[in-house]
Amino acid sequence: MISNHLNDVARRNQDACDLSAQIAQFLAAGGTISGPESAPPKPYGRDYKGANFQGAAAKLQADQQAARIRELAKTLNAVEICEKEAISRGVLRGIARRYGIEFTVGVKHAFAPNKLTLESEALMVIQIKECMAKGINRSQCAKALGISTTLLGRLLTDYAIDYPKMKPAFR
Repeated sequence: MISNHLNDVARRNQDACDLSAQIAQFLAAGGTISGPESAPPKPYGRDYKGANFQGAAAKLQADQQAARIRELAKTLNAVEICEKEAISRGVLRGIARRYGIEFTVGVKHAFAPNKLTLESEALMVIQIKECMAKGINRSQCAKALGISTTLLGRLLTDYAIDYPKMKPAFR
């Protein structure tokens, strides 16, 4: 016992002696002393699945969705599953982590991610030619049409439009 007050130590010394005598008597009679059982360590990090606060119906629905996704994962990649199940990639990753689902590797798409339908591309080409007639530069044209300069450049290349770049100011 550590104490700044020696009077407290001396007063409790008799209680400590009585307690040790009782313990010795208990052990002599065949008793055993067992400590508290230690709780299992709590998981953390990526392996932690968290508590499930869903009701029975919601849990059943989530399990059924996970079973569907597990079957789809055998033949489809994650992007295709998201389209089929109408869920986002983040939701799909969460389900996959909770239920231990792995996906097939996706094939690279052979088309540009900013590809438009033929009708909307034809409309864009007409609007680009109108911008050329007005005499505005490429970046102003892209801003006026509400598209990226990358998409504008791809449309100019695909449809062989000779849209002049910005004229050098002073050379």
